[in-house]
Amino acid sequence: MKLLGIIALVTLVAAVFGQIVSWVPPHAQLMGAYVYNATHFAYYKDGAAVYIAQEGLTFNGTDAEAQAVMQFLYSQCKYVAVEVENITVIDGGELWPSEVYCSQDGSSWLWLRLLPLRFAAYKGDVDFVNASITVYTPIGVFTGYVPAGWYLDRGTNTVFRLPGFNASLITEIHKLQRAITQLTAQLQAVSANNSQLSALLTQLSAKANELESQRKALEEAVRQRESVISALSAQLQAARAEADALRKQLEEARRENEALRARLAEINATYTDMIQQLQAQLDQLSQMQLQAQPDEGGPNLLPLLFIALIAIVGALVYIRKKRAEE
Repeated sequence: MKLLGIIALVTLVAAVFGQIVSWVPPHAQLMGAYVYNATHFAYYKDGAAVYIAQEGLTFNGTDAEAQAVMQFLYSQCKYVAVEVENITVIDGGELWPSEVYCSQDGSSWLWLRLLPLRFAAYKGDVDFVNASITVYTPIGVFTGYVPAGWYLDRGTNTVFRLPGFNASLITEIHKLQRAITQLTAQLQAVSANNSQLSALLTQLSAKANELESQRKALEEAVRQRESVISALSAQLQAARAEADALRKQLEEARRENEALRARLAEINATYTDMIQQLQAQLDQLSQMQLQAQPDEGGPNLLPLLFIALIAIVGALVYIRKKRAEE
């Protein structure tokens, strides 16, 4: 905001320096005169008519040109200032040859001696001055070669006359004006750059905030991931320990199984031998019974031996089953 205020101030100063306008001399008198014809104004003083004529100016135009001139004067001469040169008494009043100045709104003044520059029907001498300045008048803008007369420098609020005023000072003022214009352009460029940089800084700040949010989210995700990994690692270690324990139990069970198998094989072999021996004894007893049966009338022992053999075999099977379950 401060930079924009400086730019506005410099622009205003440049505009003021650029306005050297045609003006009215300080000693001229404002009067309630009105346009009478192409060269005269009328004014009533104490009931007597006063005719004010621009000194050194004549009009030789047609009626149509006179009409155009009158329209122009009506629009320009809402305010009239007069610098009286002489007073002459005439029939019906007075004639005041004067330097006459008109203004439409009081912002600049038209010296009527300059009317030949606007309308060819006017005749009169107009002096020019070589000065490297630009002046603004109701009949046009002049640069370098300007009409002589009174002017107002709005930059210094000074009324001066050309010739008679130090034109080099006006030239210096215009140099300052050009320098100020360049500075204004540079300030405007800097302001535009600052605006662009400010917008870019805002965008970068928003992007940085967005990236910071993403970074925090990633950090949180990493922390959660590390927590999950730690939990899984602990579960893995526990599973490995449990697997090792089960592996040891399995090895121990395998060793016990092998020992049981060897023991069972040994028992099977022992019981097989015992069964074979019992079978042989049973066969022998059977033979003995058959041989003794015709001659002797004693009891038959073969059924008893067979029952005893079945009981022994059952006992062996039961013992083998119990061993297998262990």
